Amino acid sequence: MALPPSVDLTNFDLAPAARAARGIASTVTGAATGAAKEATYTAVGLGVLTYQRLQVRRRELERARRRG
Repeated sequence: MALPPSVDLTNFDLAPAARAARGIASTVTGAATGAAKEATYTAVGLGVLTYQRLQVRRRELERARRRG
C-alpha cells in the first residue's frame, strides 16, 4: 500500500493572504458606505421635494376654497 505524499508546512504563511483580504474588505466597506450615503441623500431630497409639493397643493386648495 502506498503512503500519502509528505507535505512540509514549515514556511506556510497566511499573513499575506490576510492582508489582501483586509484590503479587499476595506474597499468593499467603503463602497457600501458610499452607496448608503448616496441613497440616504436621495431619499431625503425626494422627501423634501414631496413636502414642498404638498405645501403648494395645500395653498392652492385654500385659495380655491376662498374664491368660491
